[in-house]
Amino acid sequence: MNLVKAKLSETMKGMGETLAQLIDKLAGKGTNLKLTFDDLTLEWAGLKTKLNGAIVLDILYVSEKK
Repeated sequence: MNLVKAKLSETMKGMGETLAQLIDKLAGKGTNLKLTFDDLTLEWAGLKTKLNGAIVLDILYVSEKK
């Protein structure tokens, strides 16, 4: 079971890094990024819940030029 949790943690970290790189590339372009999910199960403090829906990120910041 610990191996499954470790692999999930590694996958989530990789997804986070990929998302951060994507947001950085879209900086200054004034775009939206929509993330959708079906049957996403979250477990927090022993409680589980399933979610369906979408998250929309409005990317409006401008990266600094060096």
